[in-house]
Amino acid sequence: MEHSDELTPFYRAVDAASLGRSIADARKEAAITQQELAMKLGVTRGTIVRLEAGGAVSVVVAMQAIRAVGRDVALVPRFSKLQVRP
Repeated sequence: MEHSDELTPFYRAVDAASLGRSIADARKEAAITQQELAMKLGVTRGTIVRLEAGGAVSVVVAMQAIRAVGRDVALVPRFSKLQVRP
């Protein structure tokens, strides 16, 4: 597991639409086009468009996209308290 002291933004995604927006934001921050991300994942650009719009895509593709844009995922049960620290 890699560790970096570099701080990264924390996104709270509570549904497919907010997850898609956070992936789109991270992709743009990483200066990766939708087509480039699609090629990295071996999917079509249409799949990335659906993902970023909150449409139906596989969980595997969503997780791969998150990693490809340089982010990690933390699943937190609803009503849990979460403190994010460097």
